[in-house]
Amino acid sequence: MSKSVTLRMEEYVPTGAFLKTSFERDRAELATRFSELTPEFLLDFEAQLTKVEKLESTLILTEEQKGVTSSLYEASTVLNKDLNFLSFYFERAGLDTASITAVKKKLTARNIEGAVQKINGVIQYANSKKGVLESKGMSTTFPDEMATAKANLESKNELQNSVMNIKKQLHKDNKAEYDKLYSFVSLITKAGKLMYDGMPKRDEYTVTKLVSRMRRGKKGVDKPKE
Repeated sequence: MSKSVTLRMEEYVPTGAFLKTSFERDRAELATRFSELTPEFLLDFEAQLTKVEKLESTLILTEEQKGVTSSLYEASTVLNKDLNFLSFYFERAGLDTASITAVKKKLTARNIEGAVQKINGVIQYANSKKGVLESKGMSTTFPDEMATAKANLESKNELQNSVMNIKKQLHKDNKAEYDKLYSFVSLITKAGKLMYDGMPKRDEYTVTKLVSRMRRGKKGVDKPKE
């Protein structure tokens, strides 16, 4: 597997599961070129995949922690849309919208920390121009609502960071098991890409394609690192 591809910890098992389906189907054919891909190799791969899957099942998170990412990105999306209204009021009042655009860019990129830092300035400026902005349609409570949204976003982001730290610790404590699973994935994907070079089936042995398949449709999730 290319060293340029970085799997997130939570992607080891689904990547292995996707790959196992293809490998089970093609193992005998692959073994004609790669003799070590024996039935025993498949069993060992399945056993290691199951072992890591069981390790992850020991990760105990609260219901709030389980849904923190989707909740965070949902709050980010709502705030981003609300800023469109503020931008409209700014434009109507002849005020510079660059600060709002900067926050929106951070939110779109899911850079929550960056957005939280920049939105303080927007709120302060909106408060300083309340009179003219209200004359252009802004509600009297809008700056306060933004401050509340910012605090909510900050809280959810802190919770997400705590969950990520828990997962990182699980990975650190069991690095050898994850590395062993990675070695199976690496060998199988290299063999599959060589065997099926130039064929559509090659995608089933390309990690970036498998990762894209996992992340497809997930809003606000980063692309595979290259």
